[in-house]
Amino acid sequence: MASETDFLNNALGAAGCQRISGIDDASVEAGWCRTYYPSLRRGTLRSANWKFASARLQLTIDAEAPAFGFIYSYGLPSSLLKLRAYNGIHINITLTDDQSLWLFRDASWRIEGRKLFSNDSVAFIEYVQDVTNPDLWDPTYYEMLAAWLGSKLAMAVRRDGQKAQELLSMAMGTWMPMALAVDGQDASVSAYQSNDLTWGRTL
Repeated sequence: MASETDFLNNALGAAGCQRISGIDDASVEAGWCRTYYPSLRRGTLRSANWKFASARLQLTIDAEAPAFGFIYSYGLPSSLLKLRAYNGIHINITLTDDQSLWLFRDASWRIEGRKLFSNDSVAFIEYVQDVTNPDLWDPTYYEMLAAWLGSKLAMAVRRDGQKAQELLSMAMGTWMPMALAVDGQDASVSAYQSNDLTWGRTL
């Protein structure tokens, strides 16, 4: 099983840095891990609809309603990084022949801060959550994040710009496309439909 320390040592090893006993130890390497790792993990998790980080929840109505504009207020889970779907409607652009419809057309809700304001008395959400246990990550995401973190550590700890660039290229050019491709295969396919053949020529 991969622990947080195992993961950080993977990234440090790729960067040519010394191992650490944990993210809270007194070493320079651990200090830079504390600086870079949490925000990089959250940012990369938010960057896509990773299925290994997906969760579902029915929200609870707050006692205090919004001041104006909406009827209900719902508190969001602290682990939420990105909303994927609201009441069964997935949040993405629908391809149609009418370009004026290239927007999400449900204006009955909005996220502000850590609240979801809505005119619906029931709110079910699907979302990407902050998964802090590396053992729960997809292996390709693990390798991508280790290479990306290693790039930052190579520059911060060793001032090795060449190694930093090599690791960043590996993260973005090899592991990220692979991770996204593998993740995209973990569900049934949703095909876009259009009666205009020009879509097939331009996409």
